[in-house]
Amino acid sequence: MTARHPYADFVHLVDKPARYLGGEYQSVKKDWDAVEARICLAFPDLYDIGMSHLGTKILYGLLNKHPAIACERAFTPWVDMERELRERGLPVLSLESARPLADFDVVGFSLQYEMTYTNVLTLLDLSGLPLRSADRTDAHPLVIAGGPTTTHPEPMAPFVDAFLVGDAEELLPRSLLAITAWRREGLPRMEILRRLADMTGWYCPALYALRVDERSGLLVVDPDVSEGPYPVMRATVDDLNRYPFPDDAPVAAAEAIFDRMSIEIARGCTEGCRFCQAGMIYRPVRERDPEQIVDTVLSALDKGGYDQVSLTSLSTADYSCVSPLIKRVMERLRERRASLSVSSLRAYGLDEDLLDEISSVKATGLTFAPEAGTQRMRDVINKNVGEAELMTTAERVFSRGWNRMKLYFIIGLPTETDEDVAGIIETAARARDVGLRYHKRSKLEVVASASSHVPKPHTPFQWAAMDSMEEVGRKQQLLKQLGRQHGITVRMHDQRISYLEGIVARGDRRVADLIELAFRKGARFDGWDEQLKWREWLEAIAETGLDAQRYLGTLPVDGGLPWDHVSVGLEDGFLAQEWKRAHKDRLSPPCGKPAGAQVHHTNVADAVADKRKLVCYHCGIGCDLTVMRDDRVVALTKLGAETRPVRTDDDPLPAWKTLRRDRKGATLPPLRQAQGDAFHYRVLYTKLGSLAMTSHLDLIRLLPRVLRRAGLPLKHSAGFSPKPLLVFGPALPLGVASVAEVMDLVALTELDPQELAERLDAVSEPGLMVMRAGRLDAKAMSCARIAKLAEYVVAAPGAWGEAELARATELARGDAPVEVTITRKNGDRVVDVRQGLLGLGPSVVTPAEAAALALPEGAPALRYRLDLDQAAHLRPDDIARGLLGMTHRPAGYTTARTGLWGLRKGRSFDLLAPDLLAAESADDASVSAGLT
Repeated sequence: MTARHPYADFVHLVDKPARYLGGEYQSVKKDWDAVEARICLAFPDLYDIGMSHLGTKILYGLLNKHPAIACERAFTPWVDMERELRERGLPVLSLESARPLADFDVVGFSLQYEMTYTNVLTLLDLSGLPLRSADRTDAHPLVIAGGPTTTHPEPMAPFVDAFLVGDAEELLPRSLLAITAWRREGLPRMEILRRLADMTGWYCPALYALRVDERSGLLVVDPDVSEGPYPVMRATVDDLNRYPFPDDAPVAAAEAIFDRMSIEIARGCTEGCRFCQAGMIYRPVRERDPEQIVDTVLSALDKGGYDQVSLTSLSTADYSCVSPLIKRVMERLRERRASLSVSSLRAYGLDEDLLDEISSVKATGLTFAPEAGTQRMRDVINKNVGEAELMTTAERVFSRGWNRMKLYFIIGLPTETDEDVAGIIETAARARDVGLRYHKRSKLEVVASASSHVPKPHTPFQWAAMDSMEEVGRKQQLLKQLGRQHGITVRMHDQRISYLEGIVARGDRRVADLIELAFRKGARFDGWDEQLKWREWLEAIAETGLDAQRYLGTLPVDGGLPWDHVSVGLEDGFLAQEWKRAHKDRLSPPCGKPAGAQVHHTNVADAVADKRKLVCYHCGIGCDLTVMRDDRVVALTKLGAETRPVRTDDDPLPAWKTLRRDRKGATLPPLRQAQGDAFHYRVLYTKLGSLAMTSHLDLIRLLPRVLRRAGLPLKHSAGFSPKPLLVFGPALPLGVASVAEVMDLVALTELDPQELAERLDAVSEPGLMVMRAGRLDAKAMSCARIAKLAEYVVAAPGAWGEAELARATELARGDAPVEVTITRKNGDRVVDVRQGLLGLGPSVVTPAEAAALALPEGAPALRYRLDLDQAAHLRPDDIARGLLGMTHRPAGYTTARTGLWGLRKGRSFDLLAPDLLAAESADDASVSAGLT
């Protein structure tokens, strides 16, 4: 019998239980006794967010490929799950082996955003680990952290033993093995930290002393009395191709925020936007080999079953051979009916041929980031894009069928005026007017999204004052007013979150007391508008006596800063020089490109012919411009982009020129196209274990992926967003297991039903087993119309005996109604749970059920059959409450669907009967879909 998960008896009470149970397809569970080092990657945000994080995917794949390392995952539980854990005194558990975080050698946090810091403390506290490093003993795991905000680590320094600054691929595996070796030798924590600090890239706060800088008034590291190296140098991976992007990351059980296959194609950025920390701390630009990218995309699609791909980097349009790369990827995606999204686009980054490629599969919306509404402001922030390029891009996008465009802007930038703020709406309105040439107003959407500028360390704006909350509020009201006047949808970031982010981002070690006090007052998920505990944060600021303005006001350029001891590789004086250029409205051209160029050449001939020098403005990062130029030619050659493509009359028209339009020019869905012969199948499968805690919506998202992993070509619907033609049987309530689920599908290839079942079984999630499959007549009624008779078993070993089950049977067969109150979205109602019951009686758990449902064989159970039409509003728990007098779920409680039949005119029949029409007259003894 399979062991029950420690959360099994209560996880159904929380939203999306699948977040906490693991068992995802392609997750890795290792034998702890067979490895040397055990690390839990703890992501301080919700599962839905963390499962989309590329860094976690990279490290999870990299570490688990090392035979001596076991890597597992944990995410911050949502507030409902935290409440349940605290009430029961239970810890957060890793997804893979359901172990407490305190059992690991190392717990590693990913610090992506300052407003997740209270979530770090939440995970430590729920794991039974002391919050502060100074309070941990040699018996506790080492708590480490990586990610972009480790470049300004002081607010989290008291809570983290060691920060990995920079790229982790090369440094982390050997560091983990070293840490565990030192622990086995019995070295004390401080000695381990000293040795770790000697490895370039590690900052261990306990080794460093602090002083107050006279000019800035901030706490800074004093190198004269510190034990660790000064400065701490960022770790850098020179060649990303030595660490291929994983093609086998776990597939999310609950829908992730970006629920698709994403791949990092480059790291770093050439543009030098002065507000952007990532563009400064990830230098130099390093690109993945284009052939490796294509191979990884295709392999990941096949292994994961995704139908969407995203190419991702800080500035994807600046990838050296982005146009031929996307064309090559699109050629292969069309074969798989998969769509492509390209993140972090610049308004001038996609040429016409490239947009043709992307729109040929799916046309919905694109996102661009002009950042500022006027050209003067774009020059201040070093955004190398003009008004003409913005409108040209809008023309190209809307003319190709896209009807949604989102534009990102920032308010509160240095030197900003009201004219610059108004320019945001004016720019969006001009883009909208371009869209109206191609779409009806009702079908067109242009959104202006405006966030508040937060000055970040290691940027030219790190010394800038942040706008006061009053000033930000005034500018937001101006945007709302202008948005109404111009008919533009405006979305804005909560200024309170930006205020707190500003304090923490430029904070020194004193801010740690604020973070801990806010946590103890209940602060969680502070970046989520609906979860922000604003009053509690303000109380914490007052109680700690923190001077918020010290961190939010203008900082002296010649003063010491709390992050001075961390070097990201920039030359002294470079940021100050850019700060001065910003105040003079002067641009610094993109580095690594020919002078005056905005994008890289898309073919070898043009790249070789261009003899202009590549721009370098000496930031301190050593770039070999000759090698950079040569590598681009090699990449273009690999993709076959020898010359600029020339369209001839014989070439097929691009997708946008074949779009259907109505009389007013609005885009219509494409006509239905022939896809080939169709073959209809019915599949009966199980939903067991952690999969039982997956919602029906998540299940119907998961099953198409299983079909794609099996290499089964499916017939799709017509329209802009084609979907596979699938029909699902009656939905199960969350938490009900099943050995009797059904799905109909339409394939474009003919398969033996047994082969179909075997292919699906080989690539299914744990808990999903294909029991039988059969061929359907094209005119057969769908499973949704005929699967109306179900059998259920209810068991809770030790909770009920023969007397209770006999009484339940008597109630079910009696004349008096058995009423319970059910709660649904439309309110409460009283119902008779006998509605739809076609048979009920005492039973026992069969051997097959015991193996499938983690129940003891022979345990007392209640078994019944239900007409699903008559009992459409009832759930199995409702029936158990009424018949067994159940006021709460007893320990070990399990409900499962054990059979499913067709039901027509009072007669039942096997869902895979050879002749479904004739089967309507079959008797009730026909074989069920379940365990019989």
